[in-house]
Amino acid sequence: MKKLLAEIILAILCGRDYRTLALAVINERFITTAQDLIADIFAYKKQYENENWIEKLVNDFVNKSGKYNKYKGLWFGCLNEKTIKNMSGNISTKEIRLEYGKRNIESLYLLLNNFENAQFQLKVFITKESETIELNEVESIIFMNMISAMKMTLQGGGWSEIGKVVEKPLLYVIFKLLSVSDNDFILLPDKIQKSGLVGNREIDAIILLKDEKHLTIELKLLVGNPEIGDEALARRVDLFLTEKLSDMMIEEAKNIGVKVIEFRQENALDEIYDFLCSKDINCSKPEGLSESILKDQIIEFIEQWNENTENIKVMKKLKELTK
Repeated sequence: MKKLLAEIILAILCGRDYRTLALAVINERFITTAQDLIADIFAYKKQYENENWIEKLVNDFVNKSGKYNKYKGLWFGCLNEKTIKNMSGNISTKEIRLEYGKRNIESLYLLLNNFENAQFQLKVFITKESETIELNEVESIIFMNMISAMKMTLQGGGWSEIGKVVEKPLLYVIFKLLSVSDNDFILLPDKIQKSGLVGNREIDAIILLKDEKHLTIELKLLVGNPEIGDEALARRVDLFLTEKLSDMMIEEAKNIGVKVIEFRQENALDEIYDFLCSKDINCSKPEGLSESILKDQIIEFIEQWNENTENIKVMKKLKELTK
């Protein structure tokens, strides 16, 4: 994952389209999640073969705590959150998820057991080491529906999730490439927001200035909704980093004092450096970086990147600032 992350960041900083790489991240997550679901299906089919193991699977995971188990409970019922809310008037309690999951499985059993026009048979075999379990034809179709429900969930939120995965490491790499001191920048906006230092959870980073002042930075990738740009400008951050913004929005940003830098241009890193210098931030311009050297440096910084370490740093810094 870190290698792919480095490739995406390299493409962004070089002004290249990185959506194919982003799709690779979504597909990797799909494969990993599918393996996890298959492991549960294998275990339940093996242990509860003489019972209604699919209903038990739905029941157990709906009643487990945690957001991921909530999603798994939906997927094992061949559903996703959006479908549940559409069916129940925008309500998705545990009881409703369990009821609709069981109903959906029952309807699939009823349909498939009475379906007479199938020209082909489908059976799924799942093998772990030397042991194989076989799903019957109905179970196999339900299995396909489970995986499809999971895929729809991941695909639906995939692009925004890519932004969340990439944005913090990208900012970290930018700061490191420009030699901004670790003591001068803070990531992890949830901690910043709780501290009262920056009152907006959409702020992705701050750079500390003299006299207890700070520079606010917001980063948005994979922007397909024009409203995102409007919302960012309304927050009046000091620096807004994005892939692309309309000329009209860039002019509007300029009028209200928001600096916009687009990654689609080849010299985005230089422009970020110029902006930081204009704010008297201690940093260095990366001179004469070939793409291969830039790639090596990005890989090095991504290896250093650790969100838990950043979290500890943030908490220490916030304690200092709020004494």
